[in-house]
Amino acid sequence: MEACTGKRMIICASTLVTVLLQLIGLLQLCNVVRLGLPIPPVVPALAMILPVVALFLSIFPVACPRRFAERRCVYPAIVAGNIVTTAHVLGRLCSRFIRSHASKCYEARWERWFQTKSCKIGRIERALQCCGFSTPYDRAFPFAENASGSDLCVKKYHFTDACADRWAYETEMVAKSCMFVFFMVLLASFVCLFRWIRACKGKKSLHEVNAAAEESDCDDGSANEFSKMIQTQDAAEVQLPSDDPPSYSVVESRS
Repeated sequence: MEACTGKRMIICASTLVTVLLQLIGLLQLCNVVRLGLPIPPVVPALAMILPVVALFLSIFPVACPRRFAERRCVYPAIVAGNIVTTAHVLGRLCSRFIRSHASKCYEARWERWFQTKSCKIGRIERALQCCGFSTPYDRAFPFAENASGSDLCVKKYHFTDACADRWAYETEMVAKSCMFVFFMVLLASFVCLFRWIRACKGKKSLHEVNAAAEESDCDDGSANEFSKMIQTQDAAEVQLPSDDPPSYSVVESRS
């Protein structure tokens, strides 16, 4: 009864943590799409998928121990693949998006949208309540005719702050949130790998104990058979008739 209760608690806790991580990934995916952040949408999408894989790896040995024993060789391959994928994405996020607000990738993205007259700039300005990139008049939406220093945004929305710092801040927050999700997935994957190694060691030690017990039983059995053989020989020697002629006593007659 206590074992079933422990299994239920492990499954419920793992499911709850997975749902929370998925919600974080979904929220960051919405922020990437809504704000046009310079983060590939596949990153928050992986932040939604990898926790499900980690949940499967966590509850599979507990919920299905027999199938886990049958697929003991496939399980570490899935764990290793999850670890490699998570570590790779985590490393890319650390090296690419944790930078200063003056990163060139932000300005290059903004400049490309300004050249194509994309409405994404206006969507970012309304969401972050800002105008322009470096200043409220720097490549702002609505676009003026043949001019990058337009004051139409300030006049229309009455926003007096530039978008560069706020946009970079939102990008870093999304990157850090995804990094948190990937770190939790990586930690869970290492725990699953440790549990698999411990299970393999436990199974190996159990086999050694069984082998030693069988060997001791064989030794005891052979010793018992040897003692039985000796007892049988002794009994046979006692029952065999003697080869010496019988001795007769001579009774002298009285004169």
